[in-house]
Amino acid sequence: MERLEIVASPPDLDSIASVYLIRKALRGKELQIRYLEHNEIELTEADYIVDSPHGRARIMRFDHHDEKGNSCSAMKVVEYFSMGEPERRLARAVCWQDNAGWKNLEREGMDNLLDNVLRSFIVYGIGINEIEDLFRVIFDAMLKKFDSDIRLLKDLEKRIIYRSSKNNEVLVINGDFPKDVVFQEYKCVLVVKTGNGYISVTRSASLDKPDLNDFKAVLEKEVSNIQRWFFHPIGFYFGYSPYPGIAEDPPINPARLGELLYEFLKKL
Repeated sequence: MERLEIVASPPDLDSIASVYLIRKALRGKELQIRYLEHNEIELTEADYIVDSPHGRARIMRFDHHDEKGNSCSAMKVVEYFSMGEPERRLARAVCWQDNAGWKNLEREGMDNLLDNVLRSFIVYGIGINEIEDLFRVIFDAMLKKFDSDIRLLKDLEKRIIYRSSKNNEVLVINGDFPKDVVFQEYKCVLVVKTGNGYISVTRSASLDKPDLNDFKAVLEKEVSNIQRWFFHPIGFYFGYSPYPGIAEDPPINPARLGELLYEFLKKL
């Protein structure tokens, strides 16, 4: 039997749900699934590329990063395979999450979205003993994550390269700390993460402005090759990734980038 290759972006709700829907659409087919970093996907070819604008798809790419609308890769899968309304509703829920529909929720609300999962298990006919077993795993994992968040914040404070002021409008961090933890704790407008040559700049999901595409003209004056930078069309993110296996220094001093971003915010 021919094996189909599927390459997906690093696991998040959209990439996981997209792969789930592809498995459902291609039931009976032999599939090889790989989750890779975007800079690895850039050098990759596969039958299906999921949730990434990089790489070459031999059959189909399921991606939404070239659009300004609130779509997601899971919805692209549903539309391509003409799946039913239940799958479409699932994809809409994923799109809501992927496009920061949860941005008005406080931490407690985000942590308690499991209520719908519990109700879905009940409707599915799963017995209470099985539900308890499933939620024991979920709750154990959540406690592990909450403990990890606390320890990460202690380490994060030592890794701050630049902070714009006591209000932390712009925070530059050396390390790939989870963005949800950083934004929840520091209430930043922009978070810059750097390390091993990469740089990422992300706007708080609770805000609709600024459009970071407007910063491109500023960055062009500071770096030698703006084409190596990816700017998300919706304007909440931009970043630079080194090629896999190649050691690079950041194309701009991260603290300098933080200063430029703060000046950019003050002019808005």
